[in-house]
Amino acid sequence: MSKPVTVEWGLEISAVMTVSAVVLLLIGLSDVLEWWFDLGGWGFYLLAVGVLMLIIGIVWFFSILSRIKRFKALMLEKSKAAFVRSLDDLEYTAWRLPSKYEDMVLEKEREMGIR
Repeated sequence: MSKPVTVEWGLEISAVMTVSAVVLLLIGLSDVLEWWFDLGGWGFYLLAVGVLMLIIGIVWFFSILSRIKRFKALMLEKSKAAFVRSLDDLEYTAWRLPSKYEDMVLEKEREMGIR
């Protein structure tokens, strides 16, 4: 069973969301301050949507990066006993990341002679 798009492409989607939010913020701000655009008062709504998207995009982006960092730290384990102890945490972290990380866990299990 494949993973949801938000998991497989989460990093890319969050980056696009963050960039789109910045664009919406700039357009909304230019309408409010009457620089380039005249959207007839819709600039406040664009500002609000831009702020929400920016917050969500940044939090999502950094949560994925922290999961990847944690995954890499768990994968660096050289001891088989320590690796087996942290295997549940590693598999859960890989489950929340794109499919290639689960494949990396399976490869490491084969290297360590587990299962």
